[in-house]
Amino acid sequence: MGTCSNQITLPLLLVISPSFAFAIKEATVNQIQEAFKRKELTSRDLVEFYLREINALNLLLCAALEVNSDALDQADRADKEREAAHGECAKGLHGIPVLLKGNIATRDQLNTTAGSYALLGSVW
Repeated sequence: MGTCSNQITLPLLLVISPSFAFAIKEATVNQIQEAFKRKELTSRDLVEFYLREINALNLLLCAALEVNSDALDQADRADKEREAAHGECAKGLHGIPVLLKGNIATRDQLNTTAGSYALLGSVW
């Protein structure tokens, strides 16, 4: 087998700040929720991290077709809910952003195209 001469090597980026006890890129949902409870991480921090990643890598990867313009507002709301509940609502995916395929309908203004231009503008 031949080798590909036009391979692109991307550096492995582990983001660990002194205030985070884990690498965000490698963290599980449970580890993120625990960091929320310990107040080492907020939903806003997490969303800002992923927005930076999308901005840095998407020109090369073309993986994110659309980003929710309300993502930071939703993160702030999750942080306030968690604070009001004294961390009790920190379960499952609460406050954690997700990346969905274009065939999954959401309750916001994101397109649900399933990869078809015919469905552009189709929202739930």
